[in-house]
Amino acid sequence: MMTAREAAMLTLYDVFYKGAYSNLALKERMAKNKDMPQNERALLTTLVYGVVSRHYTLLYIIKKYSSVKLNRLDKNVVIILQLGLYQLLYMDKIPESAAVNESVKLVKNKRAKGFINAILRSFIRGGKLIEPPADPADRLSVMYSYAPDMVKLFCDNFGERAESVMAALNEPPRLVLRANTMKLTAEELIERLNVNAEPLEGALVAADGFDIAGSPLYRYGYFSVQDAAAYNTAIVLDPKPGELIIDMCSAPGGKAAHIAELTGDKARIIACDVHEHKIKLIENTKERLGLSSIEARLADGTVINNELIGKADRVLCDVPCSGLGIIRRKPDIKLERTDISALPALQTAILKTGAEYVKPGGVLVYSTCTINRAENEDITDAFIKNGGFTKVYEKTYMPDIDGTDGFYICKLQKI
Repeated sequence: MMTAREAAMLTLYDVFYKGAYSNLALKERMAKNKDMPQNERALLTTLVYGVVSRHYTLLYIIKKYSSVKLNRLDKNVVIILQLGLYQLLYMDKIPESAAVNESVKLVKNKRAKGFINAILRSFIRGGKLIEPPADPADRLSVMYSYAPDMVKLFCDNFGERAESVMAALNEPPRLVLRANTMKLTAEELIERLNVNAEPLEGALVAADGFDIAGSPLYRYGYFSVQDAAAYNTAIVLDPKPGELIIDMCSAPGGKAAHIAELTGDKARIIACDVHEHKIKLIENTKERLGLSSIEARLADGTVINNELIGKADRVLCDVPCSGLGIIRRKPDIKLERTDISALPALQTAILKTGAEYVKPGGVLVYSTCTINRAENEDITDAFIKNGGFTKVYEKTYMPDIDGTDGFYICKLQKI
């Protein structure tokens, strides 16, 4: 049977060298190792997400302790060293001897075994200390493990607060559940969860140590998973029964479902997505929660549907974005694999299309799960300069201040 560390090595190879996303690669690896004990599966998950999240820090340490240049090392050796260093630095419950010995076992080559052993033991003898670079930007990249270009983006957006924001995005998120108010209240959900849980705002509940996948309450639609910042998107939209509401980029349908719940399932909600395979995700969400007011529709958010012009009471544009506000949930974002400079043009196009659907006096909400001003305030500021809409609400939720995901919501009223 494959061990958690062996599975982590193979999964991380797919992530770093084949371009796989860690959550999908991990899911695939789990499926191939169904007999893996639960404690090993938990360790596998921790190692994969942990190494991805601390990728740049771990590479920096390897460079410091290795006499061989990084690009000349075998790729698997680099991954094994990252796994070993991650255990030594961030996993207090794993003895140092186990972190070293189990890492050495992952290779067959005797020379590689000696090399890995030497690097890890040298790091231990050095007190497991990281001497950061003198350059301020390089220091942030190493200490918080963000790609250099991403560090610059954070510094440009937040100045002296950049470090606080990056540190907060490295913290594990709370598990927040939204009670399906068509079936029960937040208080009733807490009673049924049978775990440590506390009420938050509105229909939200924070729960610790809760297995969502194994929960009948989830399967039968008693709750959804939603961060407190994203929760406020539908609250700000303020939907009413009987209204026509369009969700421009809906999949997997969580916000459309929240809109339905807020209206007592008595609005008409058109939930759109450009990808055909994602329409099924919206349908699944609707069916799981027992909602009837959502109509999933295949549609390109940049192309105007003439039949909907001026018809909607409210339109939500929760647009595709860089995801910088949810790094703590998707650490792959820190690897900066894609160019985000093209996103504002797409976001603006979707916002303009959504605006066409709003009737006079209606509401348009623009939201993202990023904290990049170029995708947020700059978009909505430029939009209102064209006239026709005015801002009535605007907020960027910050992980270091609000304790939530980073999230932007702007409510616009049609004049």
